[in-house]
Amino acid sequence: MRHIEDVKVTVGSRRFALPARYAREVEAFVASRLQKAALEKSISAEKVLPELSDDTLRPAAMLRGARHKAGLTQKVLAAELDIHQHHLSEMEHGKRPIGKQMAKRLAEVLDSDYRLFL
Repeated sequence: MRHIEDVKVTVGSRRFALPARYAREVEAFVASRLQKAALEKSISAEKVLPELSDDTLRPAAMLRGARHKAGLTQKVLAAELDIHQHHLSEMEHGKRPIGKQMAKRLAEVLDSDYRLFL
């Protein structure tokens, strides 16, 4: 499998892998939040990724996140699912519905709960 380039980030005692293209944006966001509210103990996922608040975009964001967590490119995941890469891209951008059967196939390949993608 071909893996995407990522950056390791540590928050407290937890480590995360982020796609490299998001690292600077997340770093700037966290720095600004820490300056504004030094007493806050956490930042909600919805503040970092606003699309998680939108029910129509949430499945797309969850799919993108699960794919990144698995370290897969769209091309590799599409091949695993035997679908066109552009269809996967459309799903990740909320332009194509995922559907229950596809959600189950995605969950199997990405080792997650299919309901995340619905």
